Amino acid sequence: MIKFGAIFFALILLVSAAGIGSADRLPNATKTNNFNLPSTSNLQLIGMMDSQTDVEIYTSDLRNNSSSGFLTGRGETVSSLVYKNDWMTNGGYLSQAKDQTFDEGSQTKGSYNIDSAIVTTYATDPEKGSSMSTSEKLTLTTSGNYSPMNESIHNVLVASMVDKYIGGFNSNYEAESDVTLTTGQLATIAQGRSVGHDDTVPAGVGYTLGIHADSSTGLPYAQGSAATNFVVTNEEGYENTTNLSSTKTFSDSTSVQGMIFHFGKDFEAKSGVEI
Repeated sequence: MIKFGAIFFALILLVSAAGIGSADRLPNATKTNNFNLPSTSNLQLIGMMDSQTDVEIYTSDLRNNSSSGFLTGRGETVSSLVYKNDWMTNGGYLSQAKDQTFDEGSQTKGSYNIDSAIVTTYATDPEKGSSMSTSEKLTLTTSGNYSPMNESIHNVLVASMVDKYIGGFNSNYEAESDVTLTTGQLATIAQGRSVGHDDTVPAGVGYTLGIHADSSTGLPYAQGSAATNFVVTNEEGYENTTNLSSTKTFSDSTSVQGMIFHFGKDFEAKSGVEI
């Protein structure tokens, strides 16, 4: 009976392992000098403001001495995470709070290499007809060569039973927004994960945008225009060959203009051996 139970347990594990498909695998940064840069800022002004933020985190795991950006060895992975944010006003009242962390280190599920939250309230100067304009974009690209399944499974029993591969892949994730307001409140959250603690940590991109009325003005709406765009493309190979076996594309775009009583978008994409 004990022997039967062990075999049954092994079969359950084997079925579970067989369900693991080809997906993004992230490089890790445990052998580099990781930087961690938390940043907070608060601003209140009447007048002009101009601000830019640019961050890029490139990480590779070229374990077989491949040249940068060219994958030749099994299990090799490369990722690039880029965040850009621009703000400008030509007058008016601005109140803004930023809470941002940029961390190149290896991440676990639920943590991010780029994590940004910005809340802004703006009111126009009626004598100048001023406005606030902002654009924000987060881009994650990941690619990797095939990897033997037993290098990605952390259960010793399953690893000894499975002799298959996780195929190569190329993935691209984009989340962006463009907003111009003469009055209203804007809140955004941008999050990206490109470096994983191990193979079970999926690539991830999240973006949230909300536009509301500024209650201090007495108006029930925000005034201006806004646009969002989300794109995901993914290509995956078959086992340890270069044959393309899967292509997936997702896109979503929305634009509004005028009296904005409420505009909200919440986007999240994850891809990995385990989600």
